Amino acid sequence: MSSKNRNTFSVVALILTGIILATSCNSETIYGKDRAQSTDSIVTKEFAEKVTIEYTDSGFLRARVFSPLVTAIKQPSNPFMEMTKGLKVDFYDIRGDIQSYMTAEYAISYPDKKYIVVKRDVEILNVKGEVLNTEELRWDQDSGKIYTDQFVRITTPDQIITGTGLVSDQSFSDWEILNVSGTLNVPHDKIPHPRSVVPGRGRY
Repeated sequence: MSSKNRNTFSVVALILTGIILATSCNSETIYGKDRAQSTDSIVTKEFAEKVTIEYTDSGFLRARVFSPLVTAIKQPSNPFMEMTKGLKVDFYDIRGDIQSYMTAEYAISYPDKKYIVVKRDVEILNVKGEVLNTEELRWDQDSGKIYTDQFVRITTPDQIITGTGLVSDQSFSDWEILNVSGTLNVPHDKIPHPRSVVPGRGRY
């Protein structure tokens, strides 16, 4: 396990125009194309294609989110945002160096409750070449943690570790599998070569 990284910002808020959660030290910049809106007396839907969301903390870029389609559902109770065509996220440290990236086929954000869920073929890769694979993760914005109760597999430069349940910081630099079911030590020449973390890898 690596040393603890204490991020102070919410990693993936997935907020569209009109449902932005802002504080005095945090901001989000959203770039989207082909926006559309439909409204009835109860629910408002906003759509944006080819969306980029930038998150800054005290003027420093900390995360950049890419998605081909974002739908914001604004309603009196429990508004939410969906990315039904998936998302890709780059995470940065205060120096502007990338720490990790994450991909998933689906995401949903509940801004009032301050948590985000990503699902289906979820993968996070950090700068050490450690790779997390699972089917569901949840971000708790208040605690700055990500966690899951699902099966997880973590591939390191010399091990493959499997188990159920995981808790980690938002950058996937300090993680713990809660119930380890297996650890396989693999010679360096037998394990896949660690990939590098490239900003915007596979962005839409």
